[in-house]
Amino acid sequence: MSNDQTDLPTIELVSKLPKVGEKIKSNGSACNYIEKIAIEYGVNYLINPKDESNLHQRSKERLENDNNRQQENLEKIFKLTSDNYKTIKTAKIDPDWLFHFISIAKNIRNHSMQHLWARTLKQELTISNSVSLKTLDTLRNMTHKEAQIFHRASMLSCQISNDSCKKLVTSLKIKPFLLPRLFSTKIKKLNLGYFQLPYSDVLILMDLGLLIKTELESGSLEPKVSFPFRYQQYTYNLTPIQKEVSFTYYRFSPVGEELAELLGEKTNEPFRESILELINTYFIVEAN
Repeated sequence: MSNDQTDLPTIELVSKLPKVGEKIKSNGSACNYIEKIAIEYGVNYLINPKDESNLHQRSKERLENDNNRQQENLEKIFKLTSDNYKTIKTAKIDPDWLFHFISIAKNIRNHSMQHLWARTLKQELTISNSVSLKTLDTLRNMTHKEAQIFHRASMLSCQISNDSCKKLVTSLKIKPFLLPRLFSTKIKKLNLGYFQLPYSDVLILMDLGLLIKTELESGSLEPKVSFPFRYQQYTYNLTPIQKEVSFTYYRFSPVGEELAELLGEKTNEPFRESILELINTYFIVEAN
């Protein structure tokens, strides 16, 4: 997948519900803010019954406005796809997949999330069956804040040895190979919270089904036997200096893998420096 980050979705917090083309601003009491939302969605009659139209007319107008919003959302997503991905070679897209995509994407109003849905469509147009229906459903159920969390997790993901699965490394475990009953196992933790991914966010990603819910451990790595270690676009050869060294990590689920592919590769430089500092103590590290 391309490393070009120009079309990566910019994840920014949205604190209030936006209108089409603008945000609702909360000036005054909570009641006023609620009324503004109700007016936008055509359900304000009982709050301020000045409208002389009947229930059927109000329902019809609300549904028409909903349809217009959905149409506008879809047009924006397809325009983003067309503008940013003119040079891709398209594959034949499954009509059932496309129907499912449209049924969800029509309700995506956040601009950054629309970029992500455009990337999703591009990926499926490029490689058929590369984005599952389950991934679409997971993406639909993600809030904007949860998408931010996953984006940060993706930027911290690594690949160990010849296993292509993405992992969040949490620590190195060094077991004593001499007199193990007298010496305890050393655990050198990597604090993901320092990189804006606290454990509470890890739990959110587990609940979304993007991370496997168990912290896993690699087998003990053979001393003097090199293996590849990949962080984003950087690849290193690691050679353990001693016996009984292993990684602990959280593994991305298959759906998490698909979504991470959509986001592409982007480096968190302080994290790269920290993980290199961690592994340099127990491995010979060679950059490729």
